[in-house]
Amino acid sequence: MDMARYARQIALKQIGKENQEKLLEKSVLIIGLGGTGSAAAEMFSRLGVKKLILIDRDKIEITNLNRQILYGMDDLKKYKAETAAAKIREINPDIDVEFYNRAFDADMAYLTGTVDLVFDGTDNMTTRFIINDACDKYGIPWIFTSAIETYGEFKAVVPGKTSCYACFNRDPADLPSCEVSGVMSTIPAIIAMYGVNLAVKVLLNYEIDGSMYFIDGFAFEINRIGIEKNMSCRCCHDKNYVYLGREYSGIGKSILL
Repeated sequence: MDMARYARQIALKQIGKENQEKLLEKSVLIIGLGGTGSAAAEMFSRLGVKKLILIDRDKIEITNLNRQILYGMDDLKKYKAETAAAKIREINPDIDVEFYNRAFDADMAYLTGTVDLVFDGTDNMTTRFIINDACDKYGIPWIFTSAIETYGEFKAVVPGKTSCYACFNRDPADLPSCEVSGVMSTIPAIIAMYGVNLAVKVLLNYEIDGSMYFIDGFAFEINRIGIEKNMSCRCCHDKNYVYLGREYSGIGKSILL
């Protein structure tokens, strides 16, 4: 491995040689390889993590190309996860990349226990509840992200330390879709950038709270919303992992940001 690749990161006082060496031993599971997930996958590969596991059941469509920056015209009709894996291997051949051309559901929850961090690139609440339950069960931190229109959100969930996704969400609801509401091409990349920065802080054991960050990319506004742990939360408090049950195995909601 040529450490010169990471020279500009090592020069940072927040990273340095010791922390770069820590990053080189970390593994990340990315669920959803759409706008935020594909951009995050590239960023993690350039940061120099040891391993990436990529999950997405969808194929690349021309309507994806305004915002899913890892793909091009030659990739149309190919699986996102498989295509992203091939491109990441070109960017950084030192990284071990594993991919699954399928949706993430309760059957796949065990994968969260094999990594150091999970990055959410999905577009529906059911999948996020599965991620949340799995990460709490296995004690693995994850980064929630969301992007639509000209807005985006991101938050770190660190089991035992911060509020979880179920602390402020009770039941799945239908969310606005990019197909109906639209999405500006820059927004998923902006959210991915902030999400990966937050992931780095988690991986390097920097202090993290449970705040949600809301970005209006068109108005250039960032708002921080404090979210405390819910002491009656069915997930992180009661350890009632509803979304790891049989009824959430083999489900297939689209993953498209």
